[in-house]
Order: sequence, then structure tokens, then C-alpha cells
Amino acid sequence: MNFSNSRIIHLAATLFVLSGCATPPQQLTAASQSNIRNVAVVSLVPESVNFDKVGIISFSSQTTTFNLGSAVTEGIVSVAQGRITRTHPDWNVKKITYDQAALRAKAGADGKTLSARAREAISALARDQGLDAVVVVRAAADPEESVTMQQSPNPLALREGLSVLLLDNSLLGDRELSFRANLTVSILDQHGEILTVGRVPSNPVSPVRHRAEDYGVRNDMKANHRPEILQKLGNEVLADLATRLNLAFDSLGFTDKTGAAEQHIPIAPLAPVAAEAPKNTAPQTGPDTDAFGQCFARCRQYTDRSKEQCFDTCNFAPAGLPAR
Repeated sequence: MNFSNSRIIHLAATLFVLSGCATPPQQLTAASQSNIRNVAVVSLVPESVNFDKVGIISFSSQTTTFNLGSAVTEGIVSVAQGRITRTHPDWNVKKITYDQAALRAKAGADGKTLSARAREAISALARDQGLDAVVVVRAAADPEESVTMQQSPNPLALREGLSVLLLDNSLLGDRELSFRANLTVSILDQHGEILTVGRVPSNPVSPVRHRAEDYGVRNDMKANHRPEILQKLGNEVLADLATRLNLAFDSLGFTDKTGAAEQHIPIAPLAPVAAEAPKNTAPQTGPDTDAFGQCFARCRQYTDRSKEQCFDTCNFAPAGLPAR
């Protein structure tokens, strides 16, 4: 079938216009900015962190999670509010309450475009709270290692959202950690229309793998869930979250003449956790607590093990006197 040059040009122009309509601009237009006075930040990023182990030689893997309480949402709101007020001082950033779980359920799969149900819910939220726009932060898929060259699932890819990956090379006795906080930032108007989407560049920073020993991380995933270890890992996740969230706002054009790097806002670290075994300061409530206390006391009295080693032995093994 033959087409004249004019018809081909007309078809190409039509496809270009249609594709432009389907994709929001990378940055807010002047008209959109002028219509915004009241704005709020909504985080749909879960507080749980994926903590997975992958065996490079043994090909064994374990998937676990740990919770950061409210640190994720509070950190996201703090960074987003700071970036907005620095570049748009005429905008009023309102603190609002919302049902995060319900919105997440309506949003659809992480890394995909917000569903129509989610946009309707956000529009209703904007009307109820008197908002002109809503900044929505969502978890996203890992852009760096999501697939291999053959486009098959990569076992070394981090899961969506906040992740810690432990790479265990049993042959060499090496263990390394990677931290990743994948996300996107969307700005929606009061009608639920997406005005713009900010994403982290494919390689915002050189991926760094950390020595697991520096964080007290071992091969035993149960032992790795001690509070003092999770506090260290959580702080690394929050630091990466702050970096990537700031980079997403950079991509949205929320920068001034001082330059993007100088405007990056950190997230406060978690409160330190003492690496101490629990002390029995209250009456015993059952045989499990009695057994642990007796095991820990005997371990410290009759062996040369440290407090941490006694805690692990008595917490994850049947009670009794540990061997010397």
C-alpha cells in the first residue's frame, strides 16, 4: 500500500500529538504552577523494608522484612515539604490525615501508573482538604538490576520499594550488602489528573556494596534481625531514600540558583538501640521468659561468650546450658 509524503507526515504528526497527550510533562507548566496555592504530601511507600539473602554459590535465598515504624512516612513528608517551600514559598503545604493502606490498595502495582480508582480517591481527598494539588510518593521497581541481558528475572534484583539485599558467597566467605529505596513522585491536581511525574535517573549514584561484617550481619537471618542491626540497616535505607527522593524533586525542577546538590535535605536517623540482652525487671509472665533468662544467665556465668552471642544462643535455640 502506497502513501503520499503528505499523508505520512500527517500520520506522524498525529501520533506525536497523541503520545504527548498521554505522557505528563517532566516538569510543571507555568499555568499549572499558577493554579496551586494549597498542597499536601501523601506517601504510599510502606514502612516495611525487604531484607533478603541470596546465595551466589549455593543459589539459596531467604526473604524477610522489618518495619521502620513511622520513620519512612515522616521522612518523606519532611523532605518533600522542605523542597516545596524552598522553591515555591507561596504554596501552603498542609499536613493531612489519610488512610494509607486504602490508598495503596487502590493505587495498583508499584511502578505502574496510578489507577483510575486511586486518582478518584486522591481527588476526593483534595476536595475534602481544600487542596489544589497533591504530591504522591510511591514505591517503584528497581531500575538498575530488574532484568538480565536476556530479559529474564534477575535473582540479584532488589524488590520494589525499600530493600536491603545480602549477597552471600559461601565459597569465598564474603558477604556484601546493597541498599535501595526505589520511588517515584507524582503531582496530581484537584481533579485527580497527573500533572507531572518525577523519577530517579537510571544510575543516580554508583551502586555501592558494603561489607556485611561492618553492620554485624551474619549468615543467620534470624540473628540479623536483632534490634541494633536493624537500626544500622534502617539508617542506610533512610539515607538512600533521602538521596533518591531529592533526586526525584531535582527532575521535577524544584531547584533554585544555588544548584540541586546544595538543596538536598536529609532524613533524620533512627534512635540508637543498645546492644543489650533483655533484663528481667518485671515479674515473669511464662515459661518462655523464664527459660531465656536462665539460659542467658548461665551462658554469661559459665562460658566466655559475649552478651550478643549469649542472646543469639538463648533466643534461637532450646533453653539449657550452652556448651563451652
